[in-house]
Amino acid sequence: MADGDNTSSSKRNDDDWIERVVGIAGSLGFNTMRLRWKLIRWQEARRKRARLREQAIARVTYAHKICRACGAVQDRNEATCTRCGSKLGSRAVQMLGRLGFAMPVAISMSTLLALAILAAYARLWVAAGGSLAGPGSALLVALGGRWPALMSDEPWRLVTAMFLHAGLLHLGFNMLAIANIGPRIEELYGRTTMLALFIVTGALANLATLQVGPVGVGIGASGGVMGLIAAAAGSGHRSGTSYGRALRNDMLKWMAYVFGLGFMIGADNWAHLFGAIAGAAFGVTVKRQAWTRRALAPLRGFVGFVGLAATLGAVAIIFARTPAPPKRPLDARAERAVLAHDVEGCAKLYAGDPKSAIAAMQAMPPPGAGDPSFELTEASVVEICDSLQQLRDECHAASASRDAQTAADLRDICRRYMPVLDRLPVHPHPAPPAPPAPDDADDQARRAP
Repeated sequence: MADGDNTSSSKRNDDDWIERVVGIAGSLGFNTMRLRWKLIRWQEARRKRARLREQAIARVTYAHKICRACGAVQDRNEATCTRCGSKLGSRAVQMLGRLGFAMPVAISMSTLLALAILAAYARLWVAAGGSLAGPGSALLVALGGRWPALMSDEPWRLVTAMFLHAGLLHLGFNMLAIANIGPRIEELYGRTTMLALFIVTGALANLATLQVGPVGVGIGASGGVMGLIAAAAGSGHRSGTSYGRALRNDMLKWMAYVFGLGFMIGADNWAHLFGAIAGAAFGVTVKRQAWTRRALAPLRGFVGFVGLAATLGAVAIIFARTPAPPKRPLDARAERAVLAHDVEGCAKLYAGDPKSAIAAMQAMPPPGAGDPSFELTEASVVEICDSLQQLRDECHAASASRDAQTAADLRDICRRYMPVLDRLPVHPHPAPPAPPAPDDADDQARRAP
């Protein structure tokens, strides 16, 4: 009773300032009733926030352990749950879990997976010459990136692409996600199942993206990471326990982070989506208690072997690949040789033989042909020839209207390449002149008879 009186007295003392403020405001002509009501509401909201903070701190610092699998309260000294037999971890790990974090075990599949991805990035970094800039698309394809034109002959790229990353930000986010999500999947389904689930969902995400996603070099572990996130969310939702719902909500936040970062940096959100679909299908349909039964040990062993073999094989392929050395810039003589082949190709194109034109230009490809996005077609040959015609016309035309620097650059180009450009045949069907700008059109209309 004394404690209750002390609490009430403390509350009254805490509210005395309200009456003092209301008294001063009333003497100044303010509406005292409305002001008192607003101050009391603000005071109650402040107390409510303080109580929530106290409850959150008490939850994190709770002395006893709570089983993440079944929700049973256990003594702080217990190592395993007395109800379901799951590992409880240390009190520090329990506190981090209540804050939404997971600590990977020193020697776990999550740690080994992260080391494999780091090893692949080190190989990529060395191949790029130790540059901190993002690697080029040609190097990513050479080491095993997902490239549509090569998938039918090299399907292993569905897996190797998962271990390659475009930069430190890309790598760091996926490492953070694996460190937080991987241990939770290991708790739910086992160590080797986590690795296999990462490989399978990531490979399915790459395969599905080839059908509907953007045409480009596909890399990154985020498809498999989304598979792990969605599997944990599906399993937690299916369990129906308070821990399961908390796990589902945490994983939904991670999904939002991945998709949000994908939109920010222009990543492949199609791979994220398909990885999430594959992972959610596993988490919702495969019950944890059923998967971990002794009778399914042979199946779990086979699945784990597939995941481990795919991981080691992907890293071995990345290290065994030898990308072509970067091309040195061409000197003036080599540039004129390339230009001569282009002029020869244009002559064959204007003669009505586009296949021979392509063959002539491919006999000495221009710089950049090593890039996987470079593909010489009839349309690209026509574009090259039109550009050469335009360059020759500009060389012959007066450049008085240009600024001094542009005119000097053009004179230098013309001096070096006009002997070759003069051998370029005249286009039999030149493109129509561009329509005049609006101001020029009005001027021509005024001058018309």
